[in-house]
Amino acid sequence: MQRLRCGVILLDGFIDHLAECAVSRPGGDGTHIASLEYVRCIEGTQAGEEWAELGLIHRGNLSAECVFEVDGAMLYMSRQTQKGLRDKWVDYRAEKLVVG
Repeated sequence: MQRLRCGVILLDGFIDHLAECAVSRPGGDGTHIASLEYVRCIEGTQAGEEWAELGLIHRGNLSAECVFEVDGAMLYMSRQTQKGLRDKWVDYRAEKLVVG
């Protein structure tokens, strides 16, 4: 388990999955890093629904405030994602990202 400086808690399943993805995904030349995005609808027909997705983003000009080192793997989270996940945990269970 690791608590990031933004307040997001990463559980071991997610940390292991992140490390595995960092090794197996293309872009190992350092130009891309993992990106975690989280969306929670607060109104409309999908109010209360949430999505979390792990992808890749070009390292380019990313803000240092949005990049985290997690057991040697680099992870980007937008400020909106950081705010949405503050004081929540992220895990990877049964081949799925889980937020709680």
